[in-house]
Amino acid sequence: MIRCLIPLVGWSTGLLAEPLVWGYSPSDPPPYVNMTGAELDNSVTRDLGELVAASLDRKLSFVAVPNNRIEEALKSARIHLICNTQPQWHSQPELLHWSAVLYEDADVLATPANRAAPRNLANLQGALVDTTIGYHYSSELTQAFERGDLVRRDVRNIETRLKMLERGRLDASVDLRRALSYQLQRHPAEIRVSDWPLEHFALRCAAPKTTPGSADLIETIDQLLTSGQIRHILNRYQ
Repeated sequence: MIRCLIPLVGWSTGLLAEPLVWGYSPSDPPPYVNMTGAELDNSVTRDLGELVAASLDRKLSFVAVPNNRIEEALKSARIHLICNTQPQWHSQPELLHWSAVLYEDADVLATPANRAAPRNLANLQGALVDTTIGYHYSSELTQAFERGDLVRRDVRNIETRLKMLERGRLDASVDLRRALSYQLQRHPAEIRVSDWPLEHFALRCAAPKTTPGSADLIETIDQLLTSGQIRHILNRYQ
């Protein structure tokens, strides 16, 4: 664990003794989340959780939560916080404390390199498009699926999506730009990534206002962001 000198203002002895329960979506792709079996492996999420817990001198527990259960898990205090999220993905964001933006990303299209690069969604008329199970996409893309302009096919992870794409079993895949860059650096493939985004994301951490100590938790994350330590984590996964 990395340790940093951040004052533990506002944290009672009882709260410090309680493990920090860090929620995450197992559907998030590497480098945000990397799974080995059922365990969270080296990733942005694991490194960030360890950094925050160490700075607060708290034990840490990671809990995988499907995307459609995250709000319930926060409300019931099953988890203390969730990161890699943004207010518009929550039905009542005003009930949560929000960190500053930790990092930005965007949904982009991956297509076979031997085909003409699409300049917009209209160029993909009738295409079979890979998506992530349980994810919601931009209104433009969602409407294209609903109209039948594009055919949505949910695939469990980015590794499988890119293999299917390279083998010609799919026409395009929608993934996060950072995730595609990370994957293609480690497993080069004849795949082209669009230089235009489907949707931009400003990703943050959120903790329920009803959970004791949640404001201090978010303040600690903001301090780590200001100190550059979170940027240091991201740099490991470039």
